Amino acid sequence: MLFVHDVHVVAGKHEFEYEDAVRDEYLPAVADEDTRLLWYLYATHGSGNAYNIVTITALRDATAWDRLVERLRYGDLSEWSTRMAKLRYGLYSSLLVSTEWSPLATLELATIPATPADHPVALYREHSLSGPGLASTLAAAASQSGSGDDVLTVIAGFRPALGNDSQAQVLYRITADNDRWVNAFGTDIGWRDWSGSLTPTLPAGVTGSGRTLRTTTWSPLQ
Repeated sequence: MLFVHDVHVVAGKHEFEYEDAVRDEYLPAVADEDTRLLWYLYATHGSGNAYNIVTITALRDATAWDRLVERLRYGDLSEWSTRMAKLRYGLYSSLLVSTEWSPLATLELATIPATPADHPVALYREHSLSGPGLASTLAAAASQSGSGDDVLTVIAGFRPALGNDSQAQVLYRITADNDRWVNAFGTDIGWRDWSGSLTPTLPAGVTGSGRTLRTTTWSPLQ
């Protein structure tokens, strides 16, 4: 399975037009037995760069990826792609694969909704990590994670499709318990991360960055 991770830097005045075009056109157009849009995530205002949108699209294999690229460049989605480019300042794409310990490692594309449906909005945290020994550190931590009282729950783990295993992205869902996440945001815990993190402290030589994201009400996965 391949995953296309896109960061869309959208012009603020076009934020909702952009969302509508992905929901009403891209999501149903790409949905087939080999492709699904998984997430549409906003970078929450006040937590970093504004009007940044993260989408993650799952593809069964390289053939499905090539087919999607051809559709966006030259095929039935080319006009849509050109129109979307006029609504943003930039688009930054990464081709990823699942880590072995990721909950998405056994993803069945047929289980992902192919049409929009309303859900409660969820908060997420995305960590980008780089450094030696990272793969084994994350795998060991993932095998011990999963407490129901944690602030963070691991939703997905990715690494670059091309390259070594010294880089990773971890996607967490932030607890929906208002008391717990408000307390987490308001408590100084020093250099440690919130409970449920696979890297409560960064291993020696590892660097990382993170951002808080929120789903839309129609994002296929919440």
